[in-house]
Amino acid sequence: MPPRRERPLPKLPISLEALPPPDSKRTSRLMLSFTEQELAMIERAARERGEQPAVLCRTIILTAFQNSATRALAQRADLLELSPSEQQRVLLEAFSFD
Repeated sequence: MPPRRERPLPKLPISLEALPPPDSKRTSRLMLSFTEQELAMIERAARERGEQPAVLCRTIILTAFQNSATRALAQRADLLELSPSEQQRVLLEAFSFD
């Protein structure tokens, strides 16, 4: 087998600082606190679903908001005609409904 010809790698003008940031639709983070038992329950449920705990928590929160919006819309037929601040108040009231 003939020997390989060694060539030096070209110097490319690329560095981590020069790369654009990764595309991500999620630009905000939220910190949540759980008890040991709550965290164990979340981790167990996430593992059963084959997800990361953060993904499961995000799904739970977004589902809760969607359910609240549906409940608010059922209670207030004129919800979409209200001002944004009034809509927010009605949605938060529906979200905190016991």
